[in-house]
Amino acid sequence: MSQRDARQFLQFYQIYRHKHQLDFYTKREEEFSHAQNEAIWLSISLIFLAALTGALASVSDGVFQLICLLLAAICPVLSTTLAGYNALYAFEQQAKIYRDARQNLEKLAVTLPDFQPGQDEAEFVQQVERYVQETEVVLNTERGYWGQLAKNMKPLET
Repeated sequence: MSQRDARQFLQFYQIYRHKHQLDFYTKREEEFSHAQNEAIWLSISLIFLAALTGALASVSDGVFQLICLLLAAICPVLSTTLAGYNALYAFEQQAKIYRDARQNLEKLAVTLPDFQPGQDEAEFVQQVERYVQETEVVLNTERGYWGQLAKNMKPLET
């Protein structure tokens, strides 16, 4: 492979493989982190609402007291359901997998080969090959984590 071919390949690979995957990991990490934060805050809000309506039920009477008692009973159930949903979809673990992959790709982006004047053509080609191999290791490692996550999931016993 000539130096010119290596530079073209590197540019193509960097844009369509490395950067594309980096953008994908960034978006997915944000999505799952956001989902996890929403579930946590909604769960906390439901527990707070249960406590508030429980307190209001003790100082009120009539229909308002009944509504407060119902909310005080239903909100913890909804909060628990939401916590189960959060655990079932493993938002935290998924965000971590994407975060780790993104961080590793960002580290590799710093070591992007650049042909220097006077540099041996073969040395530059080796740097490109090493960069591609290291990038592929990061991507394969990320795929391996999905297998581990799926392996830890257990079906419901009937």
